[in-house]
Amino acid sequence: MDTSGMSCVDLKVPHAVVYGDPWQVNALAWNDSTNSNVFCFNCNFTGISGIAVSDDHFIEPGNYSITTIDWSNEPRSRLIVTHNITVLSRITAANVSALPLVVVRNETVLQLVVTLFGGTDVTVSVDWNDGSVDSTFCPDVYDVRVVEFNKTYQSIRTFTVTGFATNILGTTVVENQTIAVYERIRDLVLFGNISVLTPPGTGLWGLMAGPEQFPLENIICLWNMGSSYSDMTYDVALINLTTDHEITFSYAFQADVGKHTISVNCSNVVSSQKLKMDVNVIWDNVTLGELACNSSTLWNHSITCRLNIVRFGTGACFEWDMGDGTALVYYQDAYCAVDVSAASPIYVQVNSVSVIHCIFIIFTVYVVSYLCIYYVLFCIISTVFLS
Repeated sequence: MDTSGMSCVDLKVPHAVVYGDPWQVNALAWNDSTNSNVFCFNCNFTGISGIAVSDDHFIEPGNYSITTIDWSNEPRSRLIVTHNITVLSRITAANVSALPLVVVRNETVLQLVVTLFGGTDVTVSVDWNDGSVDSTFCPDVYDVRVVEFNKTYQSIRTFTVTGFATNILGTTVVENQTIAVYERIRDLVLFGNISVLTPPGTGLWGLMAGPEQFPLENIICLWNMGSSYSDMTYDVALINLTTDHEITFSYAFQADVGKHTISVNCSNVVSSQKLKMDVNVIWDNVTLGELACNSSTLWNHSITCRLNIVRFGTGACFEWDMGDGTALVYYQDAYCAVDVSAASPIYVQVNSVSVIHCIFIIFTVYVVSYLCIYYVLFCIISTVFLS
């Protein structure tokens, strides 16, 4: 195009303008080696509607196609262009509803409400800080627009939620919110010793995750080892299928003998679970009195032994050896870990004479009888000769 000595005109028309704000078309004109910036005050627009040419304002937001622009009033210097202009409204403001500070993993459904004031072609987004972002598009917000997002977290930790609204003209960021996601305590299993022997009386007890329990982090467990003991508090960093929470405890005194109920209550800010089990404390202190057996007995007759027990303790067992080479005989009261009366009972063990002892006794009786016969005969003969 060659107009009044111009060799070239570079016309710059904006792609997007702000509704209600002045806009302009910039042109750069070359005349041989001279160039100057020219502002298009007297441009004429055809093929579109809704433009007030006098003050360069668009009447309303929307998309407009400019098909003809007259660069000057001279018919021979008409510049024809085709151009689309998007007229947008600015985002006036945006705010969000408050989220709870604590939620349950895979249970709590979060509802975040974004209220948008003004704006055209606005994209409203929420970054949940777990790798996911939810977005929705709002073409026109003439006054107020409400957008709702729902979210359920699938992992436990602390998340920072960010919301923002954006269009070509800029971005409005809403206030960040922090959420702590916890796992519900639902299936812990209590395990440990059901009996301990004192002294030393030391046992091991613990908690493990059951098949329905997902990993737990940063819980508090309150242990009680019986009515005579105070509570013990433990901060537990982790319980999962491979990591247990274990404690040791000692029932060190004779007064501890008997049954104790162990309880443990584990909790976090969203749940708790209490478990119990019984443990028997056994005092291993047996004091024996005299052992008395028959001093003699006839062949093929039983021998009776009596053992006086000064103190039986708890859970004691007795092993009897009758000295005849037969197998040992055991006495036990149901099993060797039970409470027994302190009345010092007498336990009787009866054992038959063995076959070897029987042969020995028969041989002895035979020899003694034979000697007795010879002795009697000797006495008779002696008496005859002496008389």
